[in-house]
Amino acid sequence: MPPEFRSTPTGSRDLLAQHGLVERRPPIRSSDFRSLGSPFHYYLTRKLGLVPALRYSVALSQGTWFHLALEILLAPGLTGDESHARYQAKLEARMDEIRGVCKELAMGDQRTREILATEEQDATCAWAWAMTAKDLPINGALSNGRTLHEFLTDPNFTLICRECKIQVEITLPDKRLERVPCVMQPDMLLYHHTQNSLWIVDYKTTALSPRIRAASCPIEPQTQHYMTILDRAIQTGLIQAQYDLPSDVSVGGMLHAIIRKPTIQFGQADRDYTLDTTPFKSGPRKGEPRNEKVYMGEPRIENYLERCRQWYKGEKDYAHMAGDRLAEPVIDLSFTSGTALLDHQWNEQYLARLGAVNKWRIAALEPHEYPWPTEVHGTGTLDTYAPFVLRPVSEWPDIVMQEGFVVADRDPVQETTNAQ
Repeated sequence: MPPEFRSTPTGSRDLLAQHGLVERRPPIRSSDFRSLGSPFHYYLTRKLGLVPALRYSVALSQGTWFHLALEILLAPGLTGDESHARYQAKLEARMDEIRGVCKELAMGDQRTREILATEEQDATCAWAWAMTAKDLPINGALSNGRTLHEFLTDPNFTLICRECKIQVEITLPDKRLERVPCVMQPDMLLYHHTQNSLWIVDYKTTALSPRIRAASCPIEPQTQHYMTILDRAIQTGLIQAQYDLPSDVSVGGMLHAIIRKPTIQFGQADRDYTLDTTPFKSGPRKGEPRNEKVYMGEPRIENYLERCRQWYKGEKDYAHMAGDRLAEPVIDLSFTSGTALLDHQWNEQYLARLGAVNKWRIAALEPHEYPWPTEVHGTGTLDTYAPFVLRPVSEWPDIVMQEGFVVADRDPVQETTNAQ
């Protein structure tokens, strides 16, 4: 006989609370809008705060390190050596964190070394990308051929903050006029002196054409969410008071810096080499020099930096990509003007999305009442949260322990700034 399907009984919320899995009503972040297709996932990740301590994703890991690398490299007043030292300190702190988690989860030395090596390689690759990308010309007339570094350090801009958390309340146009706590944490917030305006900056890496990736930025929930929060923070005077800005400052808009991810990884091709120029002794190339690379030693980050530069520019070993680079530049900017805030349809779309997320944020439901995903597999692997879908709630505390989940509260009240 097949195993019996065991349903979750009512009263499961109380059972979870007894094991420390207590629901919360977190402020809405831009990433929460992704949960519109899976309220059950939102319940697990945001209301219970369950996240895998060590579950790995190449895109997330390299993307996180790339953001950090750009943040450090574009910080004013740092020399190259100081920037690299600051990045290495962040990497060492992350490695210590991983060692602690591996010890807590009783992972063996070999598995711990493998995880640490993967993290270090992701950080190394991301640093090389950022080092190269910041000095490449940006596509588009508005950039005037400047590099990303030159554009973001334009004298008209003053850096207000990096990764600053700003929380406000946004009122929904429903019968209750409910006020929803919303939070943003932009990569950069810049003040434009000539315009007397504030610009939100967000970095994005992509495997697509940056031009194609940029097309959807103006209508994405993140853009709507961040710009609406900034507008509300200005209306209430929060931003002006916190950062000593003019009372009549306005929302300039949101700028997405979109950077193509190299398809090359740090590895054996980044060893030092010599060219074997001995001539061929026979065949159609008889007498011609071989010009073959003979590698030696261990891979060096300096060599990977040079390979990334060649890849981005379509030079030397990647000269065959030169035409592609002209047709599809590797860095593009997307500008969404603050005038979008005056557009009725744009605002209606955002408030509808916000209301849909808030419905699940304030819901007081049993776990099984949050709609399940329609499948629990991705590209050949089970979804990270599949065990919670497939097993009854009574087994969730064991799943948390066995699968290495932790409860993480990204928005503790004491760390947020409110604008009523």
